[in-house]
Amino acid sequence: MYETVTVTKVINKETIQVACASSACNGCKGETFCNKKGKDFEANNRKALALEPGMQVELFLKPSRTIAGTLITLIFPLMLFPIGYYIASALSNSEIVGMFSGLAGIGIGFLAAWAYFRAKRHQYLPQVDHIVEEDGEQ
Repeated sequence: MYETVTVTKVINKETIQVACASSACNGCKGETFCNKKGKDFEANNRKALALEPGMQVELFLKPSRTIAGTLITLIFPLMLFPIGYYIASALSNSEIVGMFSGLAGIGIGFLAAWAYFRAKRHQYLPQVDHIVEEDGEQ
């Protein structure tokens, strides 16, 4: 997936801060669930393009990483609910204990996903593909 964004800050040679224009969100399939609308976020500039604040660039968001990020963030915590529930149910006959253990499993899953993305954050950043020229040419 490609997305046109505006450079807001050059952090270093390989990392920039960008903002998504709300008009760019109109055609996006994930517009409803996107948490980046109106916020600045980081992107990798591995091609070492000469970027300045205010420039328009096109980002490449690798679909496999987007899908993997979604699975890790949402599915992994949900998989821990039945594990927590059944472990607690085996140790106790109380449904309440099982339910709260399952919810604790979800919480542990979200904490584990947060820690994973904190450690691997640069791996999941979008990549700057190219600079978008004023007249729309590349």
